[in-house]
Amino acid sequence: MKKLFKRCAIFSAFSSVFTAIPAEAANTFYTPGDLVLFFQQEGGTNTIYANIGNAANLYRGSAAGSADGVNRVNFLNLNSTLSTAFGSGWASDTSIYAGLAGVFNTSASSLILTDGDPSRTLYISDSRTEVGTVGTASSNGRTVVTQTGQTSGASGINQQNNAFAVNYDSAVTISLTSVSQIDDKNPFIVPGLQGAAMNIFGGGIQQRGSADSFGTFGDAGPVEFALDLYRILGRNDLAGQVGGVTREGSYEGTVTIGNTGEVSFIANAVPEPSSLALTGLAVGMLAFRRRRSA
Repeated sequence: MKKLFKRCAIFSAFSSVFTAIPAEAANTFYTPGDLVLFFQQEGGTNTIYANIGNAANLYRGSAAGSADGVNRVNFLNLNSTLSTAFGSGWASDTSIYAGLAGVFNTSASSLILTDGDPSRTLYISDSRTEVGTVGTASSNGRTVVTQTGQTSGASGINQQNNAFAVNYDSAVTISLTSVSQIDDKNPFIVPGLQGAAMNIFGGGIQQRGSADSFGTFGDAGPVEFALDLYRILGRNDLAGQVGGVTREGSYEGTVTIGNTGEVSFIANAVPEPSSLALTGLAVGMLAFRRRRSA
């Protein structure tokens, strides 16, 4: 349980790191339904919230699944923030964990659609096990067994992101653990082993940093973290909604954090033209020129 004296002491010591606003105030850089990239350091006092935009509009595409997703390469750089929170060697620190979470609301009865998503539709990460095939998941995937579990997961994400929404007015924030809910909603059972995230996801939803680069991930280049993003549909009976299988996660793409802090979203592998295709193009251009000169 978080102690009041610890909160006051640590908050005072680190108040210059971030800007806080009065409780119950609204973060003008955050709207429910936004996807939040978040970090914590096991045993540390700092966490990071980074709003990376509307989950449905930017990461789902117009349909469930990654087939029509749009790649966004190096759209944000967090190196300065990560260095301030965890030290300049954050990219080789194995005690740092990264994850993704977003939800619009927690109502089990709401009939409101938000950008095609029913209420309690969860956006959640799973740690990629290897670079694998870019544009294809390389993780165990995410599902929720019961409606009660769906509501519990939505509540957990809402509680975590709400601490960001009411305590800060920034898109990217360093938050002490005494203020954030990241460490509470992503707990550790024993050192190096995470428990149930957001109340329901056993084993956690975060990826642990490695001493070396995770690998090269398509257009994102060398990355330290690679998080597969899943959309878990809250219900499937509303006209106009973007479909899917209720409570079964659909892979939407992979959010990466580069070795120097660049954040990217890779939904599809866009292959470069093959040498054969280039040869064919060159031959075609040569024939066209010859016809014009004849």
